[in-house]
Order: sequence, then C-alpha cells, then structure tokens
Amino acid sequence: MRGGRERGQSAVELAMVLPLLMLILLGCLDLGRAFAVRMTLANGTREGARYACMFPGEDPYVLEEMARRDILAQGLDDSSLAVQVILPDVRVGGNPVQVTAVYTLPMFTSYLFGGKPLVIRAQSEMVILGGY
Repeated sequence: MRGGRERGQSAVELAMVLPLLMLILLGCLDLGRAFAVRMTLANGTREGARYACMFPGEDPYVLEEMARRDILAQGLDDSSLAVQVILPDVRVGGNPVQVTAVYTLPMFTSYLFGGKPLVIRAQSEMVILGGY
C-alpha cells in the first residue's frame, strides 16, 4: 500500500505552481490591455489627423478635443491621456499635420512588483488636402 506518503502530493504541487500560473495570467491580461490601448490611441490620432487635414483652419484646441473625444469614447481614463496637435505655420495643401496621444496605463503586474505604469504613445501624420 503506497497511499501514506503520496496522499497530499497533488495539493503541494498545485500550491507550488499556482503563483506562477497566476503571474502568467496577469501578464497576458496586461499584454491584451496594452495592445487594446495602443490600437485605441492609433485610431484616435488617425481620426484627429484626418479631421485636421480636412479643416486646417480650425483652432488647434478644437482639433485636440476632437481626437480626445474619439479616444475617450473607447473607455480610456481622461486623467491619464494627453493629446497634442502640431499644425504647420502655413496651413496650405501639402503641409503636414501631426497628432500625438500619450496614455499612462497602470499594469496589474506592476502592483505586484512595484514597477512603474506603462506609457503608451501613438502618432499620426497626414498632409493637408489641396485647395485650402
């Protein structure tokens, strides 16, 4: 009869492996969240740049708010988001417009190890359409 010593072996193995599995799970969640935020920022900056190219005479503050609203509509936190629009001095066709968004994402795994939040940045540049 072998059951005496090996009776709790499965419970001990689970207790040893479970923290590693949880860490891998949290890492996967963080990676997914970071990818989703990056895609949201990329789409928002692209929409902001497209709007700025179509209406180059618009106030830069209005252009920033358009990009910000598009990004925040996806569920990101307003206090962690910074949007910047760089317009050329001469707003005529062919000159570039640049929209940059920076988001600070707190990571689940950084809570465990005391790390810093992840700073995610997206930037889009388009040229002003001719005729303006």
